[in-house]
Amino acid sequence: MAMTWHMAFWIANMVWVALSDCVSSCLAIADEVAGSIRTGDIGPFHIG
Repeated sequence: MAMTWHMAFWIANMVWVALSDCVSSCLAIADEVAGSIRTGDIGPFHIG
């Protein structure tokens, strides 16, 4: 059974939205962590 162009574009759009939301969430979290490190709210991470 062949997939219609409409269905293919709809699936591609859903994947694009999911990936862009994930990337923007990760960047927002990284920005908050970097800002907190710069202002001294949290110190450097010591592992071990």
